[in-house]
Amino acid sequence: MLLAFDLDKTVVTQDGRLPPAIRQAIHKAREDGHLVTVLTGRPQVSAAPFIRELDLTGPYSVNHGVKVLDTGGNTLRHKRISAREVSRLLETYGRRADLEFSCMLEDTLFVKNPQDARWSWAHTLNRRLEKYNPKRELEADKIVFSANGGSTLLEREISEEHPEFITYLWDDGYLEITGPETDKGAALELIAETLGVPRQQTIAFGDGPNDITMLAWAGRSIAVGPDAHPEVRRVAHEHIPSPEEGGVASWLETNL
Repeated sequence: MLLAFDLDKTVVTQDGRLPPAIRQAIHKAREDGHLVTVLTGRPQVSAAPFIRELDLTGPYSVNHGVKVLDTGGNTLRHKRISAREVSRLLETYGRRADLEFSCMLEDTLFVKNPQDARWSWAHTLNRRLEKYNPKRELEADKIVFSANGGSTLLEREISEEHPEFITYLWDDGYLEITGPETDKGAALELIAETLGVPRQQTIAFGDGPNDITMLAWAGRSIAVGPDAHPEVRRVAHEHIPSPEEGGVASWLETNL
């Protein structure tokens, strides 16, 4: 079997820990002959510590499905938003006074206002902040908007005007945008194909809106935790407890 794991709130706790019981259960599954991959919304730099803890050599994906790496850490696929599309989006929406944005490229965040408190979390994820320069041609792994309570309306507007983009709206009001075919479902399909595993032999674990396509594509899907998104619960075959309660560890020990 190919076991596909989201990180945050699936195998990683809300305070950023990978519980030993979950780590050991995943190691045991691999020792027993199962394949393991990770598909996370985190960028590569902040996913790396958990990739090391899991002794994962790849393939796996970061920034949702924007970048897929192979077993040697080389890039299998990397679909960025083009410089032209970045300029178009930020020219249209970035001028709004109530809206902050970040153009994310690898481990650097090019932001509208580096002093804005909404980007203070970036420093804890080993990423750099720079002021966005509209005169510079810049591709992006993803663009993040924060609209002070207006992100829901902004998502609707962007989705209607730019249906080619993939959007993720989070409870804290951050709206993430990635390019076409950059979701976790597309990434898991590529990873399974690379490893020679048929779809029916994949099992995916996740909790958030960015996990929906992955869970829908997998042969078997597991929703994790009490905060699992309603659509995640709808597409999943099972629902297990949070990483704080050892949900993934118990499932692997019972079912594998």
